[in-house]
Amino acid sequence: MELNRVVVTGVGPVSAIGTGREPFWAALRAGTHGFGPITLCDTEGLDSTIAAEVKDFDLMTHLPEARPSMAEMPRMVQFALAAGALALEDSAIDLDGCGRDRVGVHVGTSIANLATSFALQDALQQYHRAPAHAAFFGFNHSAACLVSATFDLRGPLHTATSGCNAGLDALGHAAKTIRLGEAEAMLVIGADCEVVREIVYALSRSRSLATRYNDTPAIASRPFDAERDGNVLGEGAGALLIEAEDHALARGARVYARLAAYRSAAAGEDREYSHDRPVLDARPCVRAIGGAIAGAGWSRDQVDVVNANGSSSKLYDRLEAQALGEVFGERLPDVPIYSIKSMLGQHGAGSSALQAISACLSVYADEIPPTINHDVLDPACGPLQVVTEARTLPIERALVHAIGMGGFYYSAAAFETG
Repeated sequence: MELNRVVVTGVGPVSAIGTGREPFWAALRAGTHGFGPITLCDTEGLDSTIAAEVKDFDLMTHLPEARPSMAEMPRMVQFALAAGALALEDSAIDLDGCGRDRVGVHVGTSIANLATSFALQDALQQYHRAPAHAAFFGFNHSAACLVSATFDLRGPLHTATSGCNAGLDALGHAAKTIRLGEAEAMLVIGADCEVVREIVYALSRSRSLATRYNDTPAIASRPFDAERDGNVLGEGAGALLIEAEDHALARGARVYARLAAYRSAAAGEDREYSHDRPVLDARPCVRAIGGAIAGAGWSRDQVDVVNANGSSSKLYDRLEAQALGEVFGERLPDVPIYSIKSMLGQHGAGSSALQAISACLSVYADEIPPTINHDVLDPACGPLQVVTEARTLPIERALVHAIGMGGFYYSAAAFETG
């Protein structure tokens, strides 16, 4: 059986530095950061008080036909709807002509509507009642359901909840749906809002977040830098419309990139989560990255750029660098590496979906955005070539990598020119 090839024909970023393809890409290329003091929740008593928030967001701007009640939906759901609308518009797809029964939805999320669940608990304790829709928004699957209903997409419907990797995982699994001929197109969305007081507190307790730069948030996220202090939280969403290549070409679609391969790998080995002494095992990371390269039919020498996880984690930046060293060997210093989390922070599935979007745009435009706040390479990260200024060069093959919290799980995707 010959499998369909899969291409990306539409992108819809919702981010702290810009919403929509052109504002987002322009901000990335310019090295614009989205960090500032947290405004979405009370920060009293929190060790980390900064984040990358999406400012002045209004769902009706991106979805004018939305019902007024939709503006009361959980923030993550609104991000998903706006990102989906942007990607569909960007793709110029005729859904009626394509056949809505052949277009599906796959949403990735990490914490989904957890903020709504916390608010429900408060309401129950204080008022002893809850709104009728509380149960629906308690499910991680609610965003996918509402995206499908809003755009009348009647194909396969799925949700991935695999943590920070979920945006990339949703993309990989949606691509398999198309490769197997179960859909002509899939709207893939990674969305999260992690600026939730309970989440910020818990992650601070796990020593995952930057605390040194509360007064200077612009320089807080420092991937692979010797002075990095931890992740900076954020929020946002990224949507990609992917299609069977024959279907996209038949309708004359613009193709940003072809999704050549996707791989994930788990650490296994009966390990426990440890916030202070985690197991730093690069082997599953190597399996995911190496598997994506092999699955795409590439050699390591053919990779033009790596869109790294690069979250500014004191531990996992080092582990990622070690894995990249094992994959690329002596070629590592020659491989350009960049991290958009230097500008956007870490926000679950939204991060990995926006990574995928930026990789596609790099392949399409032959440009690499800079990694900001990278001043001195941490010697423990080895001889990485971290791109600190926007660079133009021929890009035919780009690799994207994401790490799940705790070091249990790794995902990678390979994009190439379409």
